[in-house]
Amino acid sequence: MPKSDSGGIGAKKGFLYQDYVAALYTLKMLDDKSIEKVRCEVSDDIDIIYDDHIEYIQVKTTKADKSWQLSEFTKASYKTTKTKTGRERKKYNNDSILHKSLDCDAEHLNGLFRIVTPRDVYANLSYLKIPLSERSGNPRREGILKSLRGALRDYESPNGNNVEYWLDHATWQVIATDEQIKLAAFKIITTVAYEYCGVHLNPTRDPQRILNDLLTNLIEKSATSIVLRSEDQKTYTRKDFIYWFKKEVEHYGNQARNQLKVYTTDSAKLTAILDTFLTDDNLYRLEGDKSCRGIKGKYHRKKYKYESISKGITKWLPEVLLRPSEIADQSPEKLEDKIQSYASKKAHILSTLDSLIANVLLHSTIRTSYNSQPIPAHLYIDDEKGTSFDNVHILLNDHEPDSLIMGFSHLIEGDVDGSLEKIVEKFDELLESDAFSSRNEKILEDKEDSYLLKHDIDEILQSNTSLDEHISRFRFAFFLGYETDILKCNQCEMSKEYLVELEAEVISHFQKLIDSLIEKDDFFEDLHIYVYLCPIPSIDTLKSSVRKVVEEV
Repeated sequence: MPKSDSGGIGAKKGFLYQDYVAALYTLKMLDDKSIEKVRCEVSDDIDIIYDDHIEYIQVKTTKADKSWQLSEFTKASYKTTKTKTGRERKKYNNDSILHKSLDCDAEHLNGLFRIVTPRDVYANLSYLKIPLSERSGNPRREGILKSLRGALRDYESPNGNNVEYWLDHATWQVIATDEQIKLAAFKIITTVAYEYCGVHLNPTRDPQRILNDLLTNLIEKSATSIVLRSEDQKTYTRKDFIYWFKKEVEHYGNQARNQLKVYTTDSAKLTAILDTFLTDDNLYRLEGDKSCRGIKGKYHRKKYKYESISKGITKWLPEVLLRPSEIADQSPEKLEDKIQSYASKKAHILSTLDSLIANVLLHSTIRTSYNSQPIPAHLYIDDEKGTSFDNVHILLNDHEPDSLIMGFSHLIEGDVDGSLEKIVEKFDELLESDAFSSRNEKILEDKEDSYLLKHDIDEILQSNTSLDEHISRFRFAFFLGYETDILKCNQCEMSKEYLVELEAEVISHFQKLIDSLIEKDDFFEDLHIYVYLCPIPSIDTLKSSVRKVVEEV
């Protein structure tokens, strides 16, 4: 039979079942080096050229309420003629699906045949669903062979092979829906991208995009008329396809790095630096939450573990110092830049060790206590006082609007009560100042949403909104690290009732802070305020330990 474009170029309307099948078998080239090329609508719908054979694939999507019958598969058209005596006679053409499949066997390589359909087959064709390697000795072969011979009689392929050859080299594959094909294609794309290209694609988006790009290319290939163009223009060689696929993966892989969610909320991957020994949310009955938390370091063999705190701080430093784009970009060419950036920032923060320690301890406490996403680094406000918010986190809520945590960390050496008065004064001035009013613009500018989990915080950051309008969605967190006489570097020197004494001391400092705020302005009754008090045996020893460990990193 002559090659024809009927059913090919004239039938293209978007992505069809046949297109998805072609894409799936083209993708198989990625992991099968024996496939040399894939042709679209040359001999058959899809031709897979291996190094030692060709598989001719016909895709049949004709709609019907019943499964495929052998009679439908072998049905040929006919013309009615009249004999000299006036009797009508049917002259059958060699154009059944079976005829067309066998006709493909016209090249020098041995031919295999595959029929792919969304409809299943009846029992009289089910033998074809058995893999070729598992058919030896199957008694059902003789029955279907007899039926096929009855339909084709002595018809042979251009290579001289008959219907028995076709039966022993043909497979019927049922794939019920486009979705099944897409899922198989996505798996190949994702696996090959990682195992052969070393790229993690975004599974929710990138495999679909690559598949769509491939489908578009395949449609262009198959829509090229064989009458007008050469056969090569309808062919994907393995060499060309591998090159194309790697470029696709590189393109979407670069985009995926820019969309990587870098701040995990998996509690198993987040390690707290300090232990909580006191939690009390009921010391005040006010409109806004007033939460008291006592946190401290550990003892090991009666010695206070300064080094453990220091090592914990260094583990959290990248998340505190680096922007999410720097964390996300794992490409080797950017590694040196990242190291230099990290080293530069580390050198700077070592010059302000007090703020570093308090900042990181608050950051790690918030990250391990809440389902949160940090807005990276210090949020500096351009005012004459150099105002900064050293911890800003989005608190993600499953069943209510998300909240914003704004943190202020302090390492107090000396008079705690006097320091608390200064903290209250500074906080009151901040909320009243233009610096706080301009926080919205700075937060919107600094946060990089492509690296954060989805949130709805933007609506409370619009320039035309105020704190009062969204007061229920703001949380203010204070980290207060201070030196205490109750804890000692050597636990043997401590009172047996030290924990009771420590809880009383923490509550006293907490109440001092809250009472001072409310005395300053009863507006603070309505604010949600969380206070983390961290008693430390020796702040100087902690700073020395942190400096030593950080410098060694």
